[in-house]
Amino acid sequence: MFQALRSIHPDDWRDAGRLGLQSGVAACLAYVAAERIGDLEHFLVIMMAVTSLQRSIGGTMGQALIRLQSAIAGSLIGFLCLALLPSGWGTAVALSVALFAVGAATTFRSSWQLAVVPAVGMSLEGKEDLVNTALVTSSGILLGAAIGTLVSLLVWPERAEWRFERHYSRALRATATRLSDAIKATVESGHTPRIQEHVSAWNESVWLTQEALSDAKFVNREKMQRQLDALRELHDSVIILDRAAEVQDPPLSVEIMRGQVDVLRQDACHVLNGMAEGRRAGRRIDAIDATLEKLRSALEAEDPASPEHEVHSAVAFGLREVRRNLAALIEARKDVTA
Repeated sequence: MFQALRSIHPDDWRDAGRLGLQSGVAACLAYVAAERIGDLEHFLVIMMAVTSLQRSIGGTMGQALIRLQSAIAGSLIGFLCLALLPSGWGTAVALSVALFAVGAATTFRSSWQLAVVPAVGMSLEGKEDLVNTALVTSSGILLGAAIGTLVSLLVWPERAEWRFERHYSRALRATATRLSDAIKATVESGHTPRIQEHVSAWNESVWLTQEALSDAKFVNREKMQRQLDALRELHDSVIILDRAAEVQDPPLSVEIMRGQVDVLRQDACHVLNGMAEGRRAGRRIDAIDATLEKLRSALEAEDPASPEHEVHSAVAFGLREVRRNLAALIEARKDVTA
């Protein structure tokens, strides 16, 4: 158990603490607001306030908008269904008709799932006071969403853009670890790459980065997406090295290639870790180009018919792809931070 707790990333502990605090404050404010207003259902206001909270301000604002749409859609659909339903058909039939209509509507707009709340409320109250029931239920939804948004803005606020930068830096470091491990597998005898572990860490960090980007508001998301796409393409080039390491036994047999490949590994990882810390790549790309030129010369000196040449060529190709995608990543990063 303690081992599992230690394995939790600090960012996850941070999110847990923030969302826990925000949920407590939102629940308290929602209860007080419902108590003061009097006509609203306490449970509904509290539930909407707490469930609207997301990892970022932008995400919470998005949930508030969804709740607004759901309240309007549910009230209109429920009103129309119940107004057209003949009197005396009973609550069960009213529920069935209203929720059939809401369920059908959510097929076309999945964000309307909460429309079921006002529709159920109106069905249970009957046709006598449809408008008042719709107003009370929708007001509870909207008040809860407004409280959730206010809390996300004032209590330990975190913008989606900040989350993007933090998780993108985490993804850069995960890429550096993944790349270093893959290259070592091509040059070190007996080195077994931890592909599954490193890919899992990389996928998690990229998923969190994409989530933050999806929640970002009032920013140029297209430029940020290009940056993330460039990182994905760089990771794809690492897979080429994985394939080369799988067929290579023993590892690179030419000593000069082994040394140059390791130098390139250090330079590429230095660039990625430096970008994660906000540093510029500097002249590292030029150094990588010089190393690739030395590798090309070493390959030309080999016998093309030798069994090692094909594997060495595959490794060199993978490293050239790493260099190309790394340069594209640097340009994408400049475009965003400029």
